[in-house]
Order: sequence, then structure tokens, then C-alpha cells
Amino acid sequence: MALLGSSGDRGSAALLQDELVVPKRKSLRLDTFPFGMDNTRIDVRLEPKLKHAIDVAVNSTMALHMRKLQMPMSNDLLVEDGGAGETFHDVFSQLSSAVAQRARQSSRREVYQLFILAVVKQIYLSVDRQLQECREGFDMDSTVGGLSSGDVVSRHEKLWRFSRHQTMLRYLVSHDLLEQLRSMEVITRKQRKSVLALSWPVAEEMLFNPLLQLSDLSDEAAFIEIYPFLLLKPEMFRAFEQLMLDVLCRWLPDCPVRRLSNEQKDDINALQLRRDQGDFPVYAQVEAYLRTVMSQSEYQRMESSWFDDPGNLSWLTGGEGERGRPGFWDTKRWHAFQDNLLEELEKTLQKDGILEMVFASALLPDLFRSLGRKGALRLVYEYLLGGRSKKELVPILQQFKDISDLDLYVQRMNAARKEIKHADTAQRRSWLIKVVEGYASLRRDLKLSWEMYRALDLIRLLDKPKELTLSRANDLLQEFTLLDEGQAPEVKGHVILKADLRGSTELTARMLGEGLNPASYFSQNLFDPINSLLQKYGAEKVFVEGDAVILMILEHANLPSQVVARACGLAYDIIDLVLRRNVESRQMELPELELGVGIAYVPEAPCYLFDAGRKITISPAINRADRLSSCKGRNFVGFGEDKHWGVEVIKIEQTANGVSGSPQYCRYNVNGIELDLPAFQHLAEEIVLKKVKASSYGKESGDHYYVGRFPDLNGKTRWQVIRHSAIKQWDGNKLSSSSKKAGNSFYELVTDPDILSRTREKLSGKN
Repeated sequence: MALLGSSGDRGSAALLQDELVVPKRKSLRLDTFPFGMDNTRIDVRLEPKLKHAIDVAVNSTMALHMRKLQMPMSNDLLVEDGGAGETFHDVFSQLSSAVAQRARQSSRREVYQLFILAVVKQIYLSVDRQLQECREGFDMDSTVGGLSSGDVVSRHEKLWRFSRHQTMLRYLVSHDLLEQLRSMEVITRKQRKSVLALSWPVAEEMLFNPLLQLSDLSDEAAFIEIYPFLLLKPEMFRAFEQLMLDVLCRWLPDCPVRRLSNEQKDDINALQLRRDQGDFPVYAQVEAYLRTVMSQSEYQRMESSWFDDPGNLSWLTGGEGERGRPGFWDTKRWHAFQDNLLEELEKTLQKDGILEMVFASALLPDLFRSLGRKGALRLVYEYLLGGRSKKELVPILQQFKDISDLDLYVQRMNAARKEIKHADTAQRRSWLIKVVEGYASLRRDLKLSWEMYRALDLIRLLDKPKELTLSRANDLLQEFTLLDEGQAPEVKGHVILKADLRGSTELTARMLGEGLNPASYFSQNLFDPINSLLQKYGAEKVFVEGDAVILMILEHANLPSQVVARACGLAYDIIDLVLRRNVESRQMELPELELGVGIAYVPEAPCYLFDAGRKITISPAINRADRLSSCKGRNFVGFGEDKHWGVEVIKIEQTANGVSGSPQYCRYNVNGIELDLPAFQHLAEEIVLKKVKASSYGKESGDHYYVGRFPDLNGKTRWQVIRHSAIKQWDGNKLSSSSKKAGNSFYELVTDPDILSRTREKLSGKN
């Protein structure tokens, strides 16, 4: 039966356990924030536009699902809004980018954790508030329209129908809103990764935990949308787990889940459950459930094991948790092991009278949906198990007014009952795997939801002016807001990009000699494409002439910046543009253009002068970028004969030039990009830069390389490789290396296609 030996064989167990994944999740660090004015929770203020967008999105989603569930609805309370999701997306994306930058600048990832947790809490509170308002709105009128039949129903009938579906409505609306939030977080994941070095500062399984979407853990209809019905009660969960452990621990003696002893069960029963339910009643229900099924140390200390990844049990039993690489699991013996494991589990469950419950639980969700979610779910479940006959069931079902076609209802129940009775081995195994996966998911979600509820319980969302003023005055308020409408954003810095274009004079002369129009050529092939890049990177023109382009990107306070990263991306695109034009020039036998780019950063706003209404930018970064983009002394012997691409700087000592005075610098910048020191330092604050050995690129060991990435406005990942190299010294006869002390080194944004290609191949697959 065993994979490599008999049941419980240590070699087999070790082989299997090496492949079982133990999830690693970043811990929440809300303890780094001060408590607010109530001395128990963290005071948080969310952007009013975001709160409004959430309210509108909740309202629209609630109206949609009430219509689908044929629930009574007051038209003046709920309105479907097709643009609600887009507005939510726009406001959240702008604010989340700003918060990520704030977290980066303060070196506190927990700032983003607090923000996203506050947004999640705001969503749930909005759903619960609007459900309550909807119920109260129904109470105000004696009648309400909106049913599909067009009938007017009594207040009692209206409230009964609303109450019957209220918990399901809460789950459906919450689920849809959290899925919208998940899609937005997935879209901005690359940018968050470039800023915080983390795709998910809060674990995805915790943030979008399905248990938080339930308003009542005991609600059967909502529960089966996520988990197997037989696990609704913690006593059945514990019984199922014990039987699972009986089987698994024979194959994996070092099974990480500890059984609860009788003493522990007595201790658990003696524990007093929390009375304060906070903003979420399910918090207390989850805690009560957890205390029944596992030790306090496991969920309160967030002890992690391979049992916390549902993919592991799925993989062991032959479900969807397959491995994406070749291994022993590709052999026939492995599949035989899975079959034997399932057979043993099936026999164990059969012996304890649970197997039929497993099959019924696997079929129940689809069956109940096909019944229109009408009638009593537990009656359907009991009928599938054979606990009730058709004769005694039909009179009970006749009492449910919402079942319009009782014959069809019973017919579908009979078909499901026969399906269980006549199922073959493959079908039975499929149902068993489905329930095992559901058990594993519920076990993980219970632990993570308890941690999530505890975190949400620490957050107090403020909106009353007096409370905000008091908390802010005491420096206790954590604010996540955007600029007010019409308020000009403060400029706190700027980047200058100078592109030095060479060869334009020769190209112009050749084109004129051949009867071509150089003005049209430069406009269509160079300046117009550059203009289109300005909007993409948020840049503006400072100066443009035939052989030079000077651009600027402003850095605003409290807004997503990454100004140096964007300038680097813009520089790459400009060089790529010129190189593509050169390909066409070679085909037309025209002279090629050459480019040198310099990037300089200043941590303050530029100054402006006006000449006859024309704005003139004044900035020390212009002169620095001009110097960095230059290529003076390119034929200097120190650069070598085969230097064609990139940046090099050589310091010529005063004894070598024959004239007393300060040393001179020869710069070589051909299709290269050089950054000044402030630009590099600011780039390191904007994105995560990973240091890479020069040997990885087959380069001199004295150089250091830094690799980072950021997503452009189209969501495309842009890799950036920076080379930090010492300025070599020329004494008149030979070159010598110098240290990289301040003033003795330079930073090159690498444009070498080979290095960039290697970088993408090595790192693009890493998330």
C-alpha cells in the first residue's frame, strides 16, 4: 500500500513531508500604531471619496442581488449603478498608490497593512449598515412594490421574505465587493512589489477570507456556498478531523495537527467565551468554533503547518493540488498510493457512519441552487441521507409558500438521492476529495479569520468632526486621504532629463542633398513620438531644439511619485526610439543618430521666469543633466578602441594635462544614461533595488549592479539595471582604479541589450 514501503514507513513519510508546503505569511504589525482616544483601538480616517464610492458600490450590488433573489425592494433606497465599480476602482487605485509610497518613505510596511484592513472593514460596515437601513425602510411602509408578480404584499410578508434571504444577501454582496477589491489589488500588485518588496503585505487568504463574508456562521444556505454542510457544527468538524488523522498519521507519523485530549476538551468547555462581539458578531462565533476543534495555542499564536495549505491534502488525495514539476508523483505507484489512501479513508468514514454525509454534502450546493434556494436546506440534506421518506417530506414542503412547483422540486431531490445510491467508485472518490478539500479550506480559514477579526477589531473608523479634531490634535489619527478638489498639489522635488542628440547636422545635410524634408522627418520620427511619451510618464517639456531635448517630471507631496523611476523608463524609451530610427536610416543609407542621456534630481521645486509670456524653468539639475549627457573627449585613448555603447568617466590629473589647476573629466556617453548621485539615492527610496554581483554579467568585479522594477502606466513591468562604477584616473601614461568615495564614482542606467535580456530571464519569473 505504501509509496516506498509499508504504511508508516519512515522513508516514505520523509519523502512525502519534504513536498508538503508550509505557508509563510507576513505577520500583522498593528502594535506599532498608538491607540486612539478610546485607549483600545487605532483611530483611522479614510478618504471621504473612497467611503462614498464604497457606499455606492454596495448599494448597487445589493440592488442587483435583491432583484435576482426576488426579494421585496424599495426603489428609492437601492439603485443599480453601472458606473459604481469603475468609480470605486479609480479612487482606490489612486489612494492605494499614495499609501504604498508613504509606507516606503517611512520604511513601515505596516502603514499599508493598516490602510487595506481599514478599507476591508469599511466595506463590511457599509454592507451591514445598508442592510439595516433597508430593513428599517421596509418597516416605515405598510406595503412595498417591486416583486416580479407585481403584487402588493403585507408588511408581515415583506419582512418575512427579506429576513429569510438577509444572511444570503449579506454574503453575496460582501463577496462581490471583496472580489472587486481583490481584482484591484491584483492589478496594483506589481507596483506594490516594486515599492514595498511585497505583493501582499496582508496575506491574500486572510484579506479575502470567506468566513468574514458571513453574517452568521450557523446560516446553512450561505455556509454551503463555501464549505461542506456536514462541517457546519464544530462537533462534526472535530469528528471528521479525528478520522482523517487516524488515516493520515499512519502514513505520516510526524503529523503536525495535535489531537485534543479529554483534559483539553474539558478545559475548552470551561473557557468563558467573549461577550463583546465588537462590530462583527461572527467574531465570537468563530472563536467559539475554534475553541471546540483545536488548541488555543495553535490559532492564537498562529502556529503554521502544512495542514494550513489546502493544496497539500488535495495533492495527497489526488485533487487539484498537483505539482508543476516532474517527480515521483508522476509514477504509477504514486497514483496507486493515492487510491489506497482514499480507500482507507472511505472505509474509516463508512465505519463511523459519516461517509453518506460526505456524499450528501458534496452534492448539496448544486442541488439547493437548482431548487432556487427554496424550502428548508436541512430537510433536503436529511432526505439525501435517507433520514426522511418522501411520504413524510411532501406535507412539510407544502407549507413553504415560495415553492411554486412541488413536483419538480421533489423530482430533483429524488434524482440526487439516486445519484448517491448508484454512484461508481470514481464518482464517490471525487465527492470525497471535494469534501476533504473543503475541510482543509475551512480549517485554514477559521484560523486566519480569527486573526483578521482581531485586527479589524483594533481599528476605529472616525468620521465625526469633533472626534477627528480631537484625535488629530493629539497626534493619534492615522489618515489616508487625497488632496481636496481644486487644491494644487505641493511640489517637493523634480527630475530633469537631458537627451543630447548627435549627428542631426550630418543627417539634415544628407537629406537636403537627396531632396528629402528633414523637418518632416524629425517631427514625425522623433519629436512627435517623444511628445506621446510625455503623457505616459507624466513629464513636461522644458526645452527642445534640433540637437537637444530637456524634459522634467515633478514630484508632488502626498501623491504617488516614483519620479526617478519614471524618468529612467522615459530615458529607455527615448533611446529605443532613436535606435529604431537608426535601423530605418541604415536601410535608406542615411547617417545614424547618436544619443546621450543625463538624469539629475533636486529635492525641491524648480523656479520659473517669464519672458514675453513664455515660462522658463530655472533649476540646478539642468546643468548637471547637461554635463551627464555629454560625450566630450570620446576619442581619448583611455576609453579604448572598442568602446561603442554605454557610459564611462575618466579623471585626468592636473599633472597629466600639462597645465596647473583642477583635474579635468572626460565623459563617454554613447546611447547611454547617467544618473547623478541624488537621482540614484532617490531611486533607491522609490523602488526596491537588489544588489547583483558583477560576475553575473561577466563584468569587472570592481563594479556593482543594482536591479529593480516598476510597472509603467500600462501595467507593464519595466526592469532597471544600474551600474555603480569607480571613476578611473589617467596620469598621462596609464589608467588606475580609484575608490568609490563621494565624487569618485558614477551611476549608469544600463542600456546594454545583453545585460537587460539576462536580467529579464533571471528575475522576471520571480514574483
